[in-house]
Amino acid sequence: MTELAIYQEGTIIKSYSDVESVAKAMVASGFFNDATKISQAIVKIMAGAEIGIGPFGSMNGIHIIQGKPAFGANVMASKVKSSGRYNYRVTEMSDTVCTIEFMEHFNGSWTAIGTSSFSIADAKKAGTKNLDKFPRNMLFARAMSNGVRWFCPDVMNGSTVYTPEELGADVDEDGNVIDGIVEGDFQEEAPLTQAELSAAVQDTRTPRD
Repeated sequence: MTELAIYQEGTIIKSYSDVESVAKAMVASGFFNDATKISQAIVKIMAGAEIGIGPFGSMNGIHIIQGKPAFGANVMASKVKSSGRYNYRVTEMSDTVCTIEFMEHFNGSWTAIGTSSFSIADAKKAGTKNLDKFPRNMLFARAMSNGVRWFCPDVMNGSTVYTPEELGADVDEDGNVIDGIVEGDFQEEAPLTQAELSAAVQDTRTPRD
């Protein structure tokens, strides 16, 4: 069986057939309103695999909008923190502006490499949604996505970084897409039968060589 080396050791995902089985179970669960088709779930899981995120994290934190991958702010922040090479700290946080300083570990010490700020004026100009409900969360997400694009794009393995609201999606306080609308050129798929669901769940539990 060909292994997918991009996944961490011990994961249940080691081949494309594993991805498909997990995707079936994820869709059948009904917990992810922006992935109602197996093909959509597969795309989300594979997008997460490219940056080292497991299936559940991919289903929760990655959304395909207008054909582009959108990442939750927590996904980007965790990739920066866990990289070992980069770090960040929030130097200003209010309902009107968020400023994040990015750092890189170089020659044994941490060096500031740049600052990303996003203000309420920037957000209004960009047409950012839900500013009246979650201003700090929205400003943090945009400051984070800009900072990752500018200063440490390699933590996302070359994927262009967007947040869901940046691509026009409605999100909740945690940055999760709440309208369930994901655009894409997918073919209609028949709903999973109970037998298919049971087989998919059982397959994810079967130990892999």
